[in-house]
Amino acid sequence: MRDLIIRHRGGSREERALGKLLDLSRKAAAAIDDSNCRSLLAAVEGYGAQLFSESGHLKWARTEMSGAHFLRLQILRELDAFHVRLLQLQLEATQDVAATLAADLRSARG
Repeated sequence: MRDLIIRHRGGSREERALGKLLDLSRKAAAAIDDSNCRSLLAAVEGYGAQLFSESGHLKWARTEMSGAHFLRLQILRELDAFHVRLLQLQLEATQDVAATLAADLRSARG
């Protein structure tokens, strides 16, 4: 998803890019059972729909940047937060496995 956003500037109707973004987002959401991840991906989809539309990006314009550029940054921010959440989940799973192994070792010794 990150590469897609980096390669496509947005700011116009790009059905193919939007379709690809939505497809990747939905596949990622289906692969992980976490409400925080789903929320972040829903934000990516919403921003993407506006980025790859004819005029949805215009309301996001800032004095110092276009609405399309702002939306791209927002999407990248959400994707970074998604990545951090995945790392958090992985750490928690690793800690759970480590605790189970430690308990098994204590039981085997005792």
